[in-house]
Amino acid sequence: MKLDNRLILVLVAAIGIYAIFLFMSDFNIISEKISNFKIYYLPLILLLVTVSWIPLIIRWQFLLKTSEIYIPFTKSILVYLSGSALQITPGQIGELIKAQILKTGFNIPRTKTAPVVLVEKVYDLIGAIIASIIGIIILELEIYLIIFAIFVLALIFFFIYYKPAFEFFLKQIIKMKFFSKYTENILESYEIIKKITTPQIAIRSISLSITYWFIVSIAVYYTLLAFDIDILNYLKVLSIFTTSTILGAITFIPGGIGVTEGSIAGFFTLEGINMSTALVLSVMIRIVTLWYNVSIGFIALKFSSGFSFQQKT
Repeated sequence: MKLDNRLILVLVAAIGIYAIFLFMSDFNIISEKISNFKIYYLPLILLLVTVSWIPLIIRWQFLLKTSEIYIPFTKSILVYLSGSALQITPGQIGELIKAQILKTGFNIPRTKTAPVVLVEKVYDLIGAIIASIIGIIILELEIYLIIFAIFVLALIFFFIYYKPAFEFFLKQIIKMKFFSKYTENILESYEIIKKITTPQIAIRSISLSITYWFIVSIAVYYTLLAFDIDILNYLKVLSIFTTSTILGAITFIPGGIGVTEGSIAGFFTLEGINMSTALVLSVMIRIVTLWYNVSIGFIALKFSSGFSFQQKT
């Protein structure tokens, strides 16, 4: 089965899950909410999502430069955006396609580029956790949530900076066939990973990651306003969105589909939003923050000649 067939299956599964969500909801409420959606908010929402990519592109370019990988800036942007097409893979690990594009298009070994892509995802996760912690602290939520988040952060840094633990982790994921094409070389690339995870580089990269989460959460906040939901402040939306995204990512379900939407809806209901309305909101939020990215990613993938190769199982 080829990669594009897998993506079709993921898309079909997503449609099925969303259909189940809507089936479980009150049709009258869904119809009312959709019809009352303030469409004039949509350009602003999509603009904010697009702007949120800027710090991530800056981080991508920064990590490439630190790794002594040099390609034209416009093509670098295309390569970065191409990875968004595969955000619907388990843990977004499909973004390793960027390493393949750099190999086929610029003859840059995956040994150098795959570590950059993987470290990017680690910085994304760290940024999400820190953004979530900020929201939790400001909102004065339960202290155990902060303790758990700090524990996860400590665990991540342990695996990054303690070489035996890092190599043990990679050896485990190498056993999975999908990863073997890329990760077998990463064991030889520890020096590259070490170079792009120094404290100075990490602080800059994590700061850019946090900036992304703050901007995209503004888009989520305006999505709620477009549905006339104004009972949640921005910081609460930030905390709910980042936490739900993390929960979806750690399940390793493709795109976190179902889990992320369910988590968002669950948190919204705890804040007093009707379940049917919460499910509609969660689906719309994922359309603008995930599926919009995926669509742009496929366009960029086409322009970057990313379809010049095929991945087989």
